[in-house]
Amino acid sequence: MRILTLLALLIATMAVIFALQNSAPVVVQFLGWRSQDSMALVLLLTFTFGVLFGLLVSLPTIIKIRKRNKHLSRKLKEHKDEIEELNYKLSEVNNQLHTGETMPEVHEIPKDEQLDSPPDSSIN
Repeated sequence: MRILTLLALLIATMAVIFALQNSAPVVVQFLGWRSQDSMALVLLLTFTFGVLFGLLVSLPTIIKIRKRNKHLSRKLKEHKDEIEELNYKLSEVNNQLHTGETMPEVHEIPKDEQLDSPPDSSIN
């Protein structure tokens, strides 16, 4: 946390120095609009609009990745629960084998529950 505070203080100090050294007025014209402000303010506004535009363009991808992560997290939890249940059943069968009890009839896994291919590990 201290490192982040020191980094923020360093950036703020550099911004103040930049603003003091670049206080000359500049004229900005855009589509009939005209303004005269300090160079530091114009550059700061340009940077801010660039960051906002970049975030706006990235937003659909970010939303898609978060949605996919939630889906994969749910599937992972389901598989962990299934593994836990199967481990419990396996331990019961092992206990029955060691105690000499009769084994329950083993059923084949239905075809629709078997994995036909390895899980897709790519993120689209």
